[in-house]
Amino acid sequence: MSAVIDANRPDLGGNIRHGDSNTFAPKLWRYLIERFAIRSMLDVGCGEGHAVHFFHKQGVYAHGIDGLASNVQRAVVPITLHDLLAGPYIMPVDLAWSCEVAEHIAPSKVHHYLDTLANGRIVAMTHAVPGQDGHNHVNCQPSEYWVEALRTRGFSLERSQEYYRQIAARDDVPNYFQMTGLVFVRL
Repeated sequence: MSAVIDANRPDLGGNIRHGDSNTFAPKLWRYLIERFAIRSMLDVGCGEGHAVHFFHKQGVYAHGIDGLASNVQRAVVPITLHDLLAGPYIMPVDLAWSCEVAEHIAPSKVHHYLDTLANGRIVAMTHAVPGQDGHNHVNCQPSEYWVEALRTRGFSLERSQEYYRQIAARDDVPNYFQMTGLVFVRL
């Protein structure tokens, strides 16, 4: 498996062609759908749209955005081309999901990413930690950074973070959420 990248825009891509099993957390996703009565979702940095497809099959109105044109062209479901460095994407939803995207957004543009996440009344995200290797990791931060950034946008970190990570860990393949996953609720 190889990472999908754009030689002209190193900030784009990094996802695995045909989907990265480490970005899938179906047991967690089903729990979030039921726990928060999720009827609509936005996948921020959706790659080829595999999570969007999963949510759609669960009866959720699901939409995804990605900045890499080849991902949009090869997507398993229709998704939208959107460059988060140019501005936020506006689409109010019940759930904003973002897996392994935060660390790819330069600090000078991270407000666009955060404003996009703020579309959700629930935000579920993962992030790379300081020193974590990866393609174009330009904004690796501790969880506290993301907690504070979303707090300033009117979100509170759910108290049950460890429980959410335990649910994610029940899937057959290890996933990023079980390591750095965060769930927020709009106040």
